[in-house]
Amino acid sequence: MNLKKLEAFIMVVEKNSFSEAAAALKSSQPTVSLKIKSLEEDLGFELLDRGVSGIRPTPAGMLVYTAAKDIANRWRILEDELGEFQGTLTGTLTIGASTIPGTYLLPGWVKKFRSLYPKVEVRIEIGDSKKVLNKLQNHQVDVGIIGMEIESKQIKCKPIASDSLVLIAPNGHPLLHAPRPDFAQVQQFEFVLREEGSGTRKMMEDYLTEKGFSVEDLKTAVSIGSTESVIAAVEAGLGISFISKLAALPAAKAGRVQIIDSFEPYQRDFYLAVLADAENRSIIKQFAGIMTS
Repeated sequence: MNLKKLEAFIMVVEKNSFSEAAAALKSSQPTVSLKIKSLEEDLGFELLDRGVSGIRPTPAGMLVYTAAKDIANRWRILEDELGEFQGTLTGTLTIGASTIPGTYLLPGWVKKFRSLYPKVEVRIEIGDSKKVLNKLQNHQVDVGIIGMEIESKQIKCKPIASDSLVLIAPNGHPLLHAPRPDFAQVQQFEFVLREEGSGTRKMMEDYLTEKGFSVEDLKTAVSIGSTESVIAAVEAGLGISFISKLAALPAAKAGRVQIIDSFEPYQRDFYLAVLADAENRSIIKQFAGIMTS
């Protein structure tokens, strides 16, 4: 059985697309299609249902997908162990990260990691914290960097960096002139919110709870799926918002929005999430060491 065929099959199932799978594998669509066809011939089963609604694994395909993920994971562990045996680190590290750490913190960590271990190929997938956790549980990423802590026997979480939520407003907003605005004043204005599932949204909800409020107490103008979109909406005057200070500072420096400094910021942590049975993999341990050094 050819491991490359299994990797191609895994990627097609996860991307739900031959073209996207080919791009992720740095291959061509015809090559990926041939590998899938060859795998189906090897096993004697049709593995994919190519219907109008998209590409889905058949019942036999789901069985093969689960086994293929396990085989690929075992192969990565073997690559780690062989790398240790040779005194170097090789293989692939796939990192899932939520938007804020993925945008503002991860590039620096990856650069440092790659300078020490240039033979390791690093892949990065950005999504909200819940999506990253789902990918981690499904072995689609090796580690997750997220904005929320979870309690689970299967997943280990470790704080690796800190940030704070700050209140931003468009230039010239009335709150900028308030000496120390409280929630009663803030509630008068419309809000631009991150979508549910993001670490930023979760921390905002926790913040409101501490103050005796909830999201329902806010006048929500719009919910948006990325921090940059939130900043753009605030800049356009759609409302005010709580966002990461890491994201707010460059926007404020560029004059796009203003941070309401008189409003109390809310501290939060970012976490490294790994599967409990994979935390001792050398490639993961070394990357974790970079972030905590």
